[in-house]
Amino acid sequence: MKFDKYINEQDDNTILKIIVRDPEDSLFRLIDHIMRTANPGHSFDVIVDPNSEDEKSFGMDGDGSFYIKSIKKK
Repeated sequence: MKFDKYINEQDDNTILKIIVRDPEDSLFRLIDHIMRTANPGHSFDVIVDPNSEDEKSFGMDGDGSFYIKSIKKK
């Protein structure tokens, strides 16, 4: 899938390029799961490093202004 087809002058999408050494595809599987779970009508938080001083929560809103359109692995 080409990301270019999602970009036009009225679009506010952002393309991220991540280079990672991840032999078990953990990051890809995490982002893919978030994309598939944050569908319209379903919002949730992703919590990183719970119960520590570095804990941080990221809100996912399936039908709001934030959603993942696609993820591609080369």
